[in-house]
Amino acid sequence: MKQFKTGILSLDAQLRGGFPEGSVILILEDPGAGGEVFTFHFAVEGVKNGEKVLYVTTDDPADYVRENMRPLNGSAIEELEILDFVSPKIQSSTPRDFLRRMYDPLNGIKSLLSSESFDRLIINNLTFFLMHYDKEEVFKLIEDLSAIAKKDHAVHLLLLTKGMFDSQTETAMKHVADGVIELTLREVENEVQRRLKFLKLKRVLVPKAILRYDLTEKGIRMESVMRVL
Repeated sequence: MKQFKTGILSLDAQLRGGFPEGSVILILEDPGAGGEVFTFHFAVEGVKNGEKVLYVTTDDPADYVRENMRPLNGSAIEELEILDFVSPKIQSSTPRDFLRRMYDPLNGIKSLLSSESFDRLIINNLTFFLMHYDKEEVFKLIEDLSAIAKKDHAVHLLLLTKGMFDSQTETAMKHVADGVIELTLREVENEVQRRLKFLKLKRVLVPKAILRYDLTEKGIRMESVMRVL
């Protein structure tokens, strides 16, 4: 079974190699927890390994995404393919960008994936689709992504903001995903702590401990497990 590294060394060690192929991974985050930075690590790691990576952005334009990835690996990000639903530009600043103003983003993604295969797909953010489509359509999208990931032996990483939808919707999203990672913020004395918890990950024995991490200029830095206890 092939495994896809997250791009964060200590986290890959906890997973004994990374995410298993054929998986849809849901990152459920508190606002400000840094879920976007996790997606940056995952995307850059794939490009560094020569994999075909598609990054779907619904919140920020492609140029912004690239600039924020640059501290992780400046040269690798030029090979990243971006599907941008934000930028009003008609043409891309680089030939490998997908900068398209689609009338129907959800089916636009499906159409693209029916004609091209990717080793890694990142969608930042599913919140956009839940706000603009019926829940059933979004659930069907995730089911389709799961089938495509298995067919292509790929990993699809999806980001969702916690607390914006009812608990039933969040539970349904957790159910259809193969893996669920929860990122939370906790105020302790005079500081804000960021914590990572694995809720499930099929075919991998996930760590039981809640892991601490910090956001730095170089991205995510994981703390030791003992710091959490």
